[in-house]
Amino acid sequence: MTEENKKKPNPIDIHVGSRIRLRRNMLGMSQEKLGENLGITFQQIQK
Repeated sequence: MTEENKKKPNPIDIHVGSRIRLRRNMLGMSQEKLGENLGITFQQIQK
């Protein structure tokens, strides 16, 4: 993997992340609450 690829997020990751964020915001849910519901930490949600 080149240095350039490491800096640029995958377009699929961007799309999925934006959909998760949109739905989470529609539900009025914080990253911390989403993490609790999924059984993971909010730090993992941030990634």
